[in-house]
This record gives sequence, C-alpha cells and structure tokens, in this order.
Amino acid sequence: MSVITQCIIIYVCVFVCVCVCVCVCVCVCVCRLWLIKMTTILRTLLLHAVILCVMQTSGVRIESVPGSVEQMIEMKLDGTVSLICRHKTAAGTDMELVWLRNNALVKLENNNRGDNSSICVTPLTHEDNGAIFTCQRKNDTTLNDSVTLNVTYASRTNGSEEFDMEEQETLVLLCDMYANPAVIVSWEFNGTQLEHTTGKVIVTNDGFTSKLTVNKLDMDLHRGTYICETNSPKHGKQRRTFSVGVKERTIRFPVMPIVAGVVVVFLTILLAIFSRRKKIAKCFK
Repeated sequence: MSVITQCIIIYVCVFVCVCVCVCVCVCVCVCRLWLIKMTTILRTLLLHAVILCVMQTSGVRIESVPGSVEQMIEMKLDGTVSLICRHKTAAGTDMELVWLRNNALVKLENNNRGDNSSICVTPLTHEDNGAIFTCQRKNDTTLNDSVTLNVTYASRTNGSEEFDMEEQETLVLLCDMYANPAVIVSWEFNGTQLEHTTGKVIVTNDGFTSKLTVNKLDMDLHRGTYICETNSPKHGKQRRTFSVGVKERTIRFPVMPIVAGVVVVFLTILLAIFSRRKKIAKCFK
C-alpha cells in the first residue's frame, strides 16, 4: 500500500470521527433543550393543576347567561344578563357570598347568599356598559371572580329634517353618534364630502353628537342637502338627511318700538285734551 493511499485512509477515518463527534454533540444539545422545554411545560401544567385543584375545592366562579369570553359578556341594549356565583367549600362549611358592582355592594336577599348566589341585570342600559360585577367571599375577599359587561348599541342617526333659513343666519345641524362600538362620522353637502373645517362650515364631535355649523348663510353657497353618515363595524351604516332652504333676508319692521311710540303719542294727546278741558272749565266758573 502506498503512502498516498495510507494518508487518504487516515484522513477519511479522521473525518468520519469528527462527523460522529459533531452529531453526538448536536444530539446531546437537542436532547438537553428538549428536556428543558419539557420540564418548563410540565411545571406550567402542574401549576395550573394545583390552581384548578384549589378552585375546585374552595374557589369562587361566575357563570353567566349568555356566556362570557375572557370574562367579558357582550349583550345588546335592553337585553338581560343572568349571573350565577358558584362557590365550592369543604363539607360542613357555611360561607356567605357578596356581590359588587363597580366596587359598590349589591343588596341581596338572605336566601341568596349561599353557595349558588345569583343576580339578574335587566334591562341593560347605557350605564351598564363597562360595569364590573364581582362575586367574593364575605370573610375572604381574595377568593373572588369578576366579569365585565360590554353593552352594544347603535347610534340613532336614521331620519330626515327640513330647515327654512334666511341669509346671514347661522345654521346648526346635529347628528347622533353615541354608540358602542364607536362610529366614524362623515358629512356630505350636495354629494361632496365635507372636511371638518371648510370656509364657513365647521364640524365638531364630542363623542355623543356631531355638530355641523354654517355661519352667515349664503343662498347661493349653502342651500341644498346635507347628509350625516355614521359607520359602525357592528351595526353598519346609518344616514340622516337635512334639506336646507335659504332665502333672501327680509326687512322686518320694529313692531314693538312702533307700538310703544303710538301708545306714548296717544297718552300725550289724551293728557293734552284733559288739561285743556280743565282750563276751559275754570274759565266758566
């Protein structure tokens, strides 16, 4: 066997050994990472199991109709929500439950404070949106559960109105935008989109009402059809139409000053007549 052949065989053997060592190292690292990951998962599962066990033995849990998603209950305005507080205790223990609405105590009947206490919220109003209901032990507030109400409602935008105005007057149009979820409001005038401020036209929003104001109306510029449109991701689009007529400003006579002047003149004449008669009567005596 030649020297070259022997060198080749040696190099091949060394290469194979290196590859084997690398593979072994990679496998060891992968196994260690896998073991670390599995250990973390097992610890998490064990922790959840312990928490679940505690909740099953002595926990407080709220069930609702309709059901909740991540402790959030979504309902429409004027709807009804029923909340039931499940309370599991050791045998022979008698624990009292209390309900809170936004941290304010809810009044309960004496027979509604045991292991299955329930309350009903009906009809749902705007004020119930965002309300947090909490059920907890009276003597241990650390054991509690809470849900939040998400009351949805549409803006009352649909409809139409008519306005008869005169030049130089101020036009004010109001459009309801009070809704949950919040709506996007846009205004049109004779088919053209209006910006928030365009010349004499000013649009303002306060979260409840969108207001369009036109100062010093001009018959040629401002008469026509104004449209307020609200767009909701849940309730869709609604439109309110305002038909605005503008006519030339009429000259109004100052009625009250004229009436007052006539009365003063009339009284002056009466007083003069009365005084003259009095003088004539004195002359004939």
